Amino acid sequence: MDEQLSENDATTLPKDKAELLERIRRARAGLEQTIGLLSPDQIVAPGAAAGWSVKDHLTHIAVWEMGLAALLQRRPRYAAMDVDEATYRRGADATNETIYERNKGRSAPDVLGDFRRAHQELLAALGGLTEADLRRTYSYYQPDEPGEDSGAPIVRWIAGNTYEHYDEHREWIEALVR
Repeated sequence: MDEQLSENDATTLPKDKAELLERIRRARAGLEQTIGLLSPDQIVAPGAAAGWSVKDHLTHIAVWEMGLAALLQRRPRYAAMDVDEATYRRGADATNETIYERNKGRSAPDVLGDFRRAHQELLAALGGLTEADLRRTYSYYQPDEPGEDSGAPIVRWIAGNTYEHYDEHREWIEALVR
């Protein structure tokens, strides 16, 4: 069941689990550093784009990390993300809107606690994976979820929901507080 990496993935994805974990660690440290420089007022202030505050970005990251941990544990992602299955199946935009609406009134301390707990849960899920597990496809982990398996190894989804996601939102957070 192991999948081979495409040429493009082989040059951009981590070569092994140690490199994957290092990329996650480095990007997460950068995000934590950015958050650590912010005042409580900056964390809760609504942003110009879609009104998302820093805490809304952190909630978004945490929920997708919980979904990734569930994926790797072969549990339904939507349940871990606290969205109904129909919303989840409508795609990322519908899921993101639901996450935002359900969480926008939460306090910064609650969000920061969940943000850090979700990351620890994800690291625990990643800890149980072997090198071979990183090459398995999405459908190995979620066989009943239609339409998600492109044939790419699961490490592609891990990258997209961890270090690539952290860097993307860190840039938005930095722009938001400028």
